[in-house]
Amino acid sequence: MNSKTLSKEKIIKAAIELINNQENLTFTKLSRKLGTRSQALYNYFPDVMAVKISVAVSFYQDLAVRLKADLLGLSGKQAIVTFCNVGVEYALSKYRITQQVISLPAGQLDNQELEQNALEIQMIVLGLIKRIEIDPKRQLVLARMLVNLIIGEIVHVGNHRFNNKLISPRDSFEVMLKLILEGY
Repeated sequence: MNSKTLSKEKIIKAAIELINNQENLTFTKLSRKLGTRSQALYNYFPDVMAVKISVAVSFYQDLAVRLKADLLGLSGKQAIVTFCNVGVEYALSKYRITQQVISLPAGQLDNQELEQNALEIQMIVLGLIKRIEIDPKRQLVLARMLVNLIIGEIVHVGNHRFNNKLISPRDSFEVMLKLILEGY
């Protein structure tokens, strides 16, 4: 691929393919996949971390679109349940990418676009929780519990740690979510 046909979008797509194939993300592997020289990638990204950040931004943007569509017309605890279910389903459907996104240190990469897109997801859940009439401290605790439940579900189901035949991962997630929300 010559430099005229190369683009950030094509590089991100190739990076996603490498990540999904569990290959280390390097400029050498990216350039090979794109049929170009690794030096050509520097015209678009200063380093591999910038590519990873762009993959994460794309992930968050797509998740926000999905959440907004699925939450349309919902409110209260049903909206929170939907947020959690959609978040888990989306992340598990893109599990290798999710692992990369989770591994990025929040607030330490000095990337405004990444922070804004991650914050958009947080603002969606906080907006749902604010409709429950509890004090701000309990709202924050509820938000953290939900995020912990979602991340835990993604990590453990994604790594096949919840394979007990007594109850399916999906059913146990629903029970845990119900228990959390009953306290609010």
